Amino acid sequence: MTGAGGPASGAAAALDRALLEDGTLRLTADVATEAQVRYWLPRLPAGSADRGRARASIEVYLSDVVAARPETPPNMALDPLEGWVHGMEAITLRARDGSVGGTIDFANLKATLALTPDAARPIATPLEPRNAAVFSALTLTSALLLNRMRRALLHAAAVVAPDGRAWLLVGDAFAGKTTTTVNLIRAGWGWVSDDTVVLGRADDGAVAVEGWPRAFHLDRGYHAGESTGARVTVDPESFGPGPWRRGARLAGILFPRVEADRPTVATPLPAADALARLIRQSPWLLVDRAVARDVLALLTAAVSGPRFHLRLGRDSYRDAGRLLDALAAAGVG
Repeated sequence: MTGAGGPASGAAAALDRALLEDGTLRLTADVATEAQVRYWLPRLPAGSADRGRARASIEVYLSDVVAARPETPPNMALDPLEGWVHGMEAITLRARDGSVGGTIDFANLKATLALTPDAARPIATPLEPRNAAVFSALTLTSALLLNRMRRALLHAAAVVAPDGRAWLLVGDAFAGKTTTTVNLIRAGWGWVSDDTVVLGRADDGAVAVEGWPRAFHLDRGYHAGESTGARVTVDPESFGPGPWRRGARLAGILFPRVEADRPTVATPLPAADALARLIRQSPWLLVDRAVARDVLALLTAAVSGPRFHLRLGRDSYRDAGRLLDALAAAGVG
């Protein structure tokens, strides 16, 4: 094992994966932490991009201890993680129980995360084997590095319409993102992710969407046409014929919300309201003042196109045709 100072010198990574299609963000983990890191890792193609293209990196390793908790109060949190911002140069991260800790070095775009043996060990719960502190640490670390790269990590889904352009589905948990994604997959639309996406710029400056797909968590009663509130893990590829797409240019944004007793309909949403909802799903934007203006400009560009509130009624639950009709009435797709 290593101490708190860093990874073992010369240790070979058991896991080495590019997190972006262009290879500019890379994640490595040693053999002791690999299993826990894989619970967070997006389901991206196994082939990895050229290591020489990496601009930013995240390195995860096992350690008996993690960095000491600073004496000053934390100025950020992503439960159960706390963070201390050191000007515009670095951030210290630490789980409240001391099981995970690390730093983000903004000057070198490099993050290191240390996991104690307890944090690295898979939790003996079949339904939730991941460690919440590890998951939060990887999410926050990648989000902040992406911000420095003038990209934005969003809690959102994305689907690809028949014209090849992507529509974001943005909302809190249980807003209907996954159900809507599955219905559109069944209707032949492509899909990018049902929970996490990265926004960036295409070569011509247009907003582009890239997915970080994972297994879907769908309502247990979906196949029976019932809404139970309990979720099960499902393989999105089982819903075909809509294929997975690594990314696409952004066409517009849908903000779903379930209102079971009312008919499904899409109605225009003001840009200011849409931007506020988008920021809510990318809260780390406000942490790093050095790039907050640039990332905010990216989100503003994202809401400059078509944007709709999508009210999801019982009439479109597991009824892809009814959903498509509501979207077509609004000019979506």
